Amino acid sequence: MKVDFKWIGGATWVLQADSIKIACDPVLCPEGYVQDYKFFKARRLNDPQYNGSDFEDVNLWLLTHNHEDHIDKDGFKLIDKNSTIVAHEGLRAYFTEDIYSDIRFLGWDESSEILADGISIKIKAMPAIHAKKASMGGMIGNGNGYILNIIRDSSRYCIYVTGDSVYNSNVKKHIGTSNIDLIIVNAGSAMVGESPLSRTIGRITNNIRDVIKMNKELNPGTLIPVHWGTFSHYTEKITHGSFSQYHNIKIVNPGESVNISR
Repeated sequence: MKVDFKWIGGATWVLQADSIKIACDPVLCPEGYVQDYKFFKARRLNDPQYNGSDFEDVNLWLLTHNHEDHIDKDGFKLIDKNSTIVAHEGLRAYFTEDIYSDIRFLGWDESSEILADGISIKIKAMPAIHAKKASMGGMIGNGNGYILNIIRDSSRYCIYVTGDSVYNSNVKKHIGTSNIDLIIVNAGSAMVGESPLSRTIGRITNNIRDVIKMNKELNPGTLIPVHWGTFSHYTEKITHGSFSQYHNIKIVNPGESVNISR
């Protein structure tokens, strides 16, 4: 199966698997835009990198949760009404107009399937605990991760999309025995600003050590970190040297593409 991945910036990416296009979490505000989360503010540090064709003919949009660094008004405008949209329950308020042809809200462990061009995409919503401690994740606002099995004839390609979470070994138990071809992991060690509350909550996405542990325990064919370096509350920078000993971890910058065909 021919698979190409492009990182737009933040949690936003586009993946082409043969004739199927999948996109995730459209946040497309420009550099310098300030997001207000009440407890703290975050500034976009660089522009999203995309062209006019990146979001054309998207078969499947994955929406992990309703925080503004995952979906904003600029990104929302680019979701085609004819795309299939799979979303966390917290995003119902975004789709009050009856113009979208296929919206599916999934809770954890719920599944769905789409068919297009002879390809089946089986989708399962996974828990995305938005903090190191589960109790804190509920306060921040948990969301969905997703397991995708893309199947064409006898070929299968499995993708784990982590959403905003902090990895622990329970994730492996939840995923089960799937052989994962690709993990798209939200990294950057995001924090809730710099207040005492932030120190109490701790990181709300994966840091480099979490990514390494995930890579060792889940053993994917390829792992690509996204969700780093884009907003000021993503506190940890990733470089090509961050994972130099792991040949399956691919570092891409916004606007760059990588072929991960199998």
